[in-house]
Amino acid sequence: MARLEADLALTDAASADLPQALEQIAAEIKAELCWLDLRNVSLALLAGARKLRVEILVEINPAGTCCILLRSAEGMGNGAPLTTAVLQQLVEQLQQLLPAATLSYRSDQDGPIRKQKQNHRSDQQC
Repeated sequence: MARLEADLALTDAASADLPQALEQIAAEIKAELCWLDLRNVSLALLAGARKLRVEILVEINPAGTCCILLRSAEGMGNGAPLTTAVLQQLVEQLQQLLPAATLSYRSDQDGPIRKQKQNHRSDQQC
């Protein structure tokens, strides 16, 4: 089962424009879109000639980030090319519609585990 993630860093303007951008992208890629609440949206589409169902969950965080999770029944052993292509298309379209958005993490390129930022304060005690 494929599971891919990406995080986008958003400016205030990009955060405000993200819902409209997601609506536009859903229409363009013929995805079913469902707002779960004000900060969470679900999209579902059929990818490729195999009509593989890819589910996309987007979480808009008040801290100025957008977390994207894609999952499908495609095997990860071959790199999940259809699911990866959907992620690539989604990220490209978001960056085109929201030029101030920057990709900060992508699991298929950066590895499955996010690296935590370390606090290097010299006065920090263990």
